[in-house]
Amino acid sequence: MAYQVGIIGAGALGLLYAGLLQENVTLFTRTKEQANLIAEHDGITVIAGHDQSRVDVRAIPIDDADFTTTDFLIITVKSYQLENIMETLMKIPPNIPLLFLQNGMGHLTQLSDLPQKTILLGTCEHGAGKIDATTVVWRGAGQTNWAIFRGEANTMLRMIMMVNPEFPFFEQADFKEMVYNKLLANAVINPLTAVLGVPNGALLHNEYWYTLLVSLTREVADVLHREDALEAVVAICKATSANYSSMATDVREKRKTEIASISGAVVALAEEQGKVAPISETLYGLVKGLEGEYLQ
Repeated sequence: MAYQVGIIGAGALGLLYAGLLQENVTLFTRTKEQANLIAEHDGITVIAGHDQSRVDVRAIPIDDADFTTTDFLIITVKSYQLENIMETLMKIPPNIPLLFLQNGMGHLTQLSDLPQKTILLGTCEHGAGKIDATTVVWRGAGQTNWAIFRGEANTMLRMIMMVNPEFPFFEQADFKEMVYNKLLANAVINPLTAVLGVPNGALLHNEYWYTLLVSLTREVADVLHREDALEAVVAICKATSANYSSMATDVREKRKTEIASISGAVVALAEEQGKVAPISETLYGLVKGLEGEYLQ
């Protein structure tokens, strides 16, 4: 049985999940233009290495959305974009489960007021790059981790997430542990690569940048109470050495970043614990300054 899956957000992540879930997918786009382009191209294209495939995906502007026939919704918009769709999310029937895939943790406070009985949080370890409105590059295979924020995951949800073994979903026992583990890597790699304009692997190959990476990792690990933090961050840099982080890509393409939900969250947590996080605070200011230059 094929289930009806909806994806809100048609950026790199939304296109990737739409192309690889192997279910009946409806992509809810921000603009009518993108929805029309996807219809004209008979779906979206997923490029993986030298291979590419066309996937039949329906696209509807979110303003025209009817979620009543949807079995499961995945929200892939950036953390700072959630506020713009909260009114829409509030109108989604409470029996439809939601999975949120955002970086950082600044968005978690917005979820408690939603009416849905089942809310899941997820973290994505895949590399994805949006080429155009209908094309995404799968730059690195990883996995999707998910955990229950509220409610329960029934058989239907588990079946949807098990359909494509090449695009695996793994359940985690504690959503806070999962989010903190992802935040550790994001709060080190993303702001450094965004400010420096380099791929992830460059942080290991330049001795001065590596020294900074080590210091920042210690700072973030202390705030998040993570052990073996440096080994984890280094492993991610090695595994994604040729990739540019999402924040580095956002800065390069002069888009707003998720720095507030990442470094901003670390600084806020440090303050709650009576600590300081000077490197994170500096990087937050640098990235916000870059945004200020090109978004004004």
